[in-house]
Amino acid sequence: MISRERLVILTLVVTALAPMACASRGSAPAAPPSSPAPAAVEPSSAAPTAPPRASLADRLAPIFTAAPVAHAQLGVLVRSLATGDTLYALNEQRMMVPASNMKVLTVAAAARALGWDHRFVTRIVATGPLLPNGTLDGNLVVVGSGDPTINPRHPERWGALDDWAAALRARGIKVVSGHLIGDDNAFSEPGWGSGWSWDDLSAGYGAQIGALQYHENQVEIAVGPGLEPGARAIVSVSPAGHGLLVENRANTVGSEVPTRVSIERRPGETLLTINGQIATGAAPRTLLASVDNPTRLFVEAFREALNRKGIFVAGSALDVDELPSPPDLAGADTLIADQSPPLSAIIDPLLRHSRNEYAETLLWALSPADAPASEAAGLGGLRDVLTELGVDASLYRAFDGSGLSRYDMVTPESLVRTLTAVWNDPVLRDPFRAALPVTGQPGTLERNLKGTPGEGRVWAKTGSMFNIRALSGYATTVDGEPIVFAFIANNYTVPSAAIESMMDDALLAIVTERR
Repeated sequence: MISRERLVILTLVVTALAPMACASRGSAPAAPPSSPAPAAVEPSSAAPTAPPRASLADRLAPIFTAAPVAHAQLGVLVRSLATGDTLYALNEQRMMVPASNMKVLTVAAAARALGWDHRFVTRIVATGPLLPNGTLDGNLVVVGSGDPTINPRHPERWGALDDWAAALRARGIKVVSGHLIGDDNAFSEPGWGSGWSWDDLSAGYGAQIGALQYHENQVEIAVGPGLEPGARAIVSVSPAGHGLLVENRANTVGSEVPTRVSIERRPGETLLTINGQIATGAAPRTLLASVDNPTRLFVEAFREALNRKGIFVAGSALDVDELPSPPDLAGADTLIADQSPPLSAIIDPLLRHSRNEYAETLLWALSPADAPASEAAGLGGLRDVLTELGVDASLYRAFDGSGLSRYDMVTPESLVRTLTAVWNDPVLRDPFRAALPVTGQPGTLERNLKGTPGEGRVWAKTGSMFNIRALSGYATTVDGEPIVFAFIANNYTVPSAAIESMMDDALLAIVTERR
């Protein structure tokens, strides 16, 4: 028998173990009176937290190091203009061929040294008196200083020669007894850049510059098909007075045959050969060719304008170099002093349409005023001004102003420093940026980033030659942060379109950056 004391103890043990047995069957134990039960938590229906956004450097690195472009020489630098922070850099100190990005340095230096209001002056002077019968008894001399704007890109200037002729006629001039002389001695000769390829020199973009410039020192060659296959192509060259001897070797072929036409002219020669074929029924093709003597083109065009206004020139239209000695202008009467548009207007076709003639003219205009302008003197001026802007000469090597030279070398650092100096100068910034091509707008960036967040957010100068692509300028992010950048690609073997696409991808990453 269990004693009374042991029964009491057993009863107490069973009572104490009962709650524990219930817990083992899944029942929740009662909470202590002093601690209220926690509220039930409902499962969350929100999406999981997004991972942190990659930095701009992390997003740009795969673009510029991808396998298709890994073999190329690439130089990249991206900086914030708001903070000065370097956001991405790749070979930013490497010397590379910039193509037309050389124009960034040239325009910045010219704007700083010459000022946005700088104008080129062309004087028309008479070496003899005007007789009562309307005869100018002497020569009519046009003295140039490099104005590049008398061409269709400037509608208000395209009629300048006719305007001058009308003004001379209004002064009573009917006959010039002597010659019409183009004085181009303000510029040295020849007007080509150092390191230009010989096969560029016959093309319009390879035209030499001079103190007298008309129609961008080039002619337009229209090549159309003949009436039937086998016939010679139909060729026309304008403007008149170009001084070239045109040899037409282009033929008409069947409509199913592709059209291929080209031009050929050796430097220093006037013979221009047109080669190739054009399909029956094809639209005319237009080619641009440089002229052998820009001054001769100018004076011949001016002579035609004088004729249209009823002024007869008895002598010849001459380059001053064709005379035994230049005319003495010490006592000559200045009849007209024409001024070009200001530099702020001149840079628009230079940057937006990458006109080489304009860039070389500005480079030479950086020469000291006490001697004929030259490439060497202009390069000295360029170096001095860029140093003043904080761009050390060790960061670039300049041999021309346009970038057509294969000798030119720049670093991404030199481009970014130049662009930064322009941005930080309230006088330089707005006219410079306004002349740059803009993504999705007419100009060399018209097809870039159209229909994307990058449209209208990038202002940049393009550069392109064989196996060379460059792009540098400004971008504004979707948050409004101003960015300066420079991309250069040399010695690639993929199609140029792949390099351009790479740069577009990088620009899109930049403009969508949020910091």
